[in-house]
Formats: sequence, structure tokens, C-alpha cells
Amino acid sequence: MKKSIREERKTEIVEGFYKLAQEVGLENASIAKIAKRLDIPPSLIMHYFPSKDLLIQELITFILEHYQLIYEPTLEQLRSSKSLDLEKLVERLFSREWNLLFDDGVFYSCYALIFREPAIKKAYRELHLALRETLEGILKQDPVLAKSDTQRLAEQLFVVVEGAYYYLAMIEDEQEFAAKQAFFKQQVLALLQLEIHNE
Repeated sequence: MKKSIREERKTEIVEGFYKLAQEVGLENASIAKIAKRLDIPPSLIMHYFPSKDLLIQELITFILEHYQLIYEPTLEQLRSSKSLDLEKLVERLFSREWNLLFDDGVFYSCYALIFREPAIKKAYRELHLALRETLEGILKQDPVLAKSDTQRLAEQLFVVVEGAYYYLAMIEDEQEFAAKQAFFKQQVLALLQLEIHNE
């Protein structure tokens, strides 16, 4: 369905905000700077987003839309097969494409605001819940895993994956990064295989 002019304008503002936050940092991405970047009056941005917090909440929705794309190859594989390729699923969960889909610096700058802003905390909670629900839906499509507690399993997988991403972001040495990433992948694969073995 075609977006309305209002929705197109809001998307343009959010994308401009995101690109500016990538360049100068979230804390330095003011309404005035967004307006200058997009060559529009600041009042137009304020019309759609009366506060920066509302703009950040919309940015979190933008993050979710991009992050959901990481699941597309797995969903495509399930359309042609009746069961999950566990190793490919694990590769998707640890894919560097997450970094291409959305900038980590902007993600964690937004995340830091959950400790001060209840509305942003709620938006982040909804983002993570949506990603977990998508993963749970994928697990339910596998005939063996569908017999298990897919909600619990999705939670377990995300605890490992999210913790791994946080930790791996601090590692600069490529060999150390690869070794730690391989270890975390094995942890996730082991959780999936254990669930299948128990069924």
C-alpha cells in the first residue's frame, strides 16, 4: 500500500535524523541540524515530532523495521523446506549484516536513554519483544522445535545473542573476535540441538 504524504515526510525526517546521528552522535543531532540537513524549516519537523524524544521513539521503530530484515533469508528457507537449517539460523543471528542494517553507535545511544526516559524504555522493550516474537514464530515452523516451549527457547537464544553482541563490540582484535564469536555461535547451536534431542 502506498504511503501517505504525511508518512513519507515522517520517514524522510527519521531517516535524516538517523544519518545525522551516525555522523555527529545522537546527543548532537538537534532539530535545527536535522532541518538544515533536509533543507526544511525546523517548524515542519516540530509539526510531526514536537519533541526530540518522540523523534527517538520513531527512530526505534525504524531500527525494528531494519532489524527484522535479518530474518528474511531464514523465512525464505522455511518457505521451501519443512524444517529449519539450524546452522544457517545461527549464522543469521550472528551475521554482520546487523551492523549494515543499523549503526551500533546510534542503537546504543538510544538504548542509554531507557534509564532516564520511560517512554523510550517502553519503545525499546517493544522492539526487543517484537524481535523475540519473530524468532519464536520461526522456531514454531520447525516440526520438531514446535513441540518445545518456543517462547522460552527464543528468550534463551536472545540472551546469548544480545549479550554476545554487547561484548563483541568491545573487541578490536580480529582473531579474538572470531574466536569469541565462534564460541557464542556454538552456545546457541547447542541450545537448539538440546531442544531437538529432548523432543
